[in-house]
Amino acid sequence: MSTAALIGLLVAVGLVTFLYRYAMIGLFASRNLPGWLHALCRHIAPASFAALTASALFVHGGEVAIDLAAPKPWAALVAALVAWRTRSVLATIGTGMAALYLLKFLL
Repeated sequence: MSTAALIGLLVAVGLVTFLYRYAMIGLFASRNLPGWLHALCRHIAPASFAALTASALFVHGGEVAIDLAAPKPWAALVAALVAWRTRSVLATIGTGMAALYLLKFLL
């Protein structure tokens, strides 16, 4: 593929992506969402984060592999417990990272 064709493709994909996202914002910016849709939208961010986290913890080399001897799932469990008890993002991140490094050192 030539450089000009690659740049054209990138511009086209960027334009399509922009128009798709802007259309959704433009259509719903001046309207109130129905209650059921508004309630569903509150779950988008946690569901996306859970999907990203689960894939980082349990997918290795394109295969699902639940390895309980690895330090990541245990550190994630510690972080989840801290998040549940404290509701603090900083405490969750700090404790999760500390647990990960400690478990990597011990295991």
